[in-house]
Amino acid sequence: MIGFIYKKIIKPILFKYPADDVHNFFLKTGRYFGSKNIIKNSLGKILPYSNNILNQKVFGIDFINPVGLAAGFDYDADLMDILPSVGFGFHTVGSVTCFPYGGNPRPMLGRLPKSKSLLVNKGFKSMGMESVLRKIGKRRGIIPLGLSIGSTNRTYKKIEDMAEDVYSSFEMVLRNDYFDYFELNISCPNLINIENLKEKFDDPIGFSILLNKLSYLNINKPLLIKMHAEKSIEESLSLLEIAKDYKWVTGVIMSNLVKNRDNKSFDKDEILNAPKGNFSGKPTEELSNNLITAVYKKYGDRFVIIGCGGIFNGVDAYEKIKRGATLVQMITGMIYEGPSQIGKINKELATLLKEDGYTNISEAIGIYNK
Repeated sequence: MIGFIYKKIIKPILFKYPADDVHNFFLKTGRYFGSKNIIKNSLGKILPYSNNILNQKVFGIDFINPVGLAAGFDYDADLMDILPSVGFGFHTVGSVTCFPYGGNPRPMLGRLPKSKSLLVNKGFKSMGMESVLRKIGKRRGIIPLGLSIGSTNRTYKKIEDMAEDVYSSFEMVLRNDYFDYFELNISCPNLINIENLKEKFDDPIGFSILLNKLSYLNINKPLLIKMHAEKSIEESLSLLEIAKDYKWVTGVIMSNLVKNRDNKSFDKDEILNAPKGNFSGKPTEELSNNLITAVYKKYGDRFVIIGCGGIFNGVDAYEKIKRGATLVQMITGMIYEGPSQIGKINKELATLLKEDGYTNISEAIGIYNK
């Protein structure tokens, strides 16, 4: 009933307004709801789905279900108090940058409903690491909380300066015990800070420079690399061949946005009229799934994989899990289907697992490759 009301009444109204404004409205509303126990408790009785078949311990952390909110929605940690009541099993803040950045000119966001995609052109909009850490303080959520870190979107003379920026962010973060895991975003495709650099973080030389710099820190929490969607499988595996020698790199996220407008998942009229930006949702799904399969086959014993891209229902999530993902993340499916969809996905996952004879989700991970 909640999903029906959202899709038939609430979403048509919201979609009449610019996506940037609606996103800001959701952040403000979520922050307010999270401050009211009566609202949190009420939603927590209606939206989440709980089943022991979905419980896992990953990185030594307890996950009540495998569905998390991906980085890119809650830039500045406004939603950490409300998301458990929506039904998510974990939550990534960010991407957060060392210094504040106002983002790219509007529109930063857009909608391609026929393509089941969102246009994204934020450019690492962030209030800055110091402000985000101050906002979070010592509050602890009831689901695992992660932080996605990226380089401040400004011009750099050389790649070493860009690595120093990321190093400074980690240095600040590691002074506090606020997060359960970290994400290192090397793959955001809409930045100005890479335009004048020969090396980039998502090529072997730049990636090695970044990891060498970060190795001087004591990164004492799980760290996952957010990978590019449109790199070839060979290019992605070459980066992981570098990452495998750094013990503190514990996982990978497959994957980020796409920019190729010839992607077969796009509705031709929608993509023809889409402004500048990159794209989430269904256009990322096949690329993400293929990368998950390839990475699991070669590095399944070395890296934990989080599957991200094109998840709208339990079947979508299960496909990523069977290919090798231990956890999954979403944003676009929530925007189009509504906040009740997270609980629905978890319920569908539990049903699919039982139908296949599994007693726990961990038994299904990578089953296609076994």
